Amino acid sequence: MPIRQQIRRSVPLLCGLMLVGAAAQAATLKDRFEQTVPLKPGSEVRLGNVNGNVTFEAWDRNEAHIVAEKEVRTGGSADEARKLMSQIKIDVVPGPAGLRIDTHMPKREDGGLLAGLFKNQVTLGVTYKIQVPRHVALDVVNSNGGIQVTGTLGNAQLKTSNGGLAVHGVSGDMTLNTSNGQISVAGSEGTVKAETSNGGIDAELTRYSGHEMSFETSNGAVSIRLPRDARFTVDAETSNGGVKSDFAVDGGRPGRHSLKGTVNGGGPTLYIRTSNGGVHIREV
Repeated sequence: MPIRQQIRRSVPLLCGLMLVGAAAQAATLKDRFEQTVPLKPGSEVRLGNVNGNVTFEAWDRNEAHIVAEKEVRTGGSADEARKLMSQIKIDVVPGPAGLRIDTHMPKREDGGLLAGLFKNQVTLGVTYKIQVPRHVALDVVNSNGGIQVTGTLGNAQLKTSNGGLAVHGVSGDMTLNTSNGQISVAGSEGTVKAETSNGGIDAELTRYSGHEMSFETSNGAVSIRLPRDARFTVDAETSNGGVKSDFAVDGGRPGRHSLKGTVNGGGPTLYIRTSNGGVHIREV
């Protein structure tokens, strides 16, 4: 189907602006955005957001359904909130490789209208809830807000500056990165590389991919659950805490803060590091 026809089918539904609890010198303004776009299995969905949580959920349709809620909170007037809301834009761009969703926020301009508005306390954000075909790859970048993904069967690259990352039932290679927040992986398959500065890591893999995996955090405990027959080489260390394994580790050098050795004959490395927190390698 030509791109022009796809865009015609996916005319955005803007459900109007809603003032919530607006007072004379304080206002909260919300605006709902909704759009449906045809999307083939095997496509890639790329999303960029600035402030607000992002949720992806797989479904059995060859289309993406995007629901977003824009929100403006300001210590100024309702008119000022409306001016800021008009500057928040969401671009949904279909292409040959898949779909791109971009979030554009107003920026402060010295001496201009927004400079005056930003003198008041202002919070701007967009929260996304998106349904996509199961066989899609995801590339999501968020600045402030968590990311949650459920049920997709392609690779997932998720990154946020402040917020947790949670994936459930995802089959594919995963690269998960956050500066401040917990990382959680449940009922999933594939290779995982997870890193956070402040937060624990909890990962459950129902099938071991047979490739090297890494889990790193500066502050937080790390718990990894793998199938009983998984073959890997442990390389786990913590500065403050202990390292435990439900698996028998052969030829290892167990220590109070570290554990290195092979499991079920050895295989790709399971690399685990934390500065403050315990490490536990468990059987599913």
